[in-house]
Amino acid sequence: MVREADFTDLGALLKLYLFLHEDSIPEDSEHLQNTWEKIVSDPNHHLIVNEVDGRIVSSCVCVIIPNLTRDVRPYAFVEKCGDT
Repeated sequence: MVREADFTDLGALLKLYLFLHEDSIPEDSEHLQNTWEKIVSDPNHHLIVNEVDGRIVSSCVCVIIPNLTRDVRPYAFVEKCGDT
């Protein structure tokens, strides 16, 4: 199932990132929680996850960036993480 991540997905995403490219999971801290809250609450930051059997197996970040060129139209930065 493909869906947008929510507040409850932090632990599963950190495990995915550990498997894919990190060597440790960041310590649960106020800074980590504040950063996660900013990401999930930002209307221009979309973290899409793909679940298989209830487990997040990949993610895609899409950030909408306001722009002053091209008739003042925004553009997006997209980053995929995972094999699925």
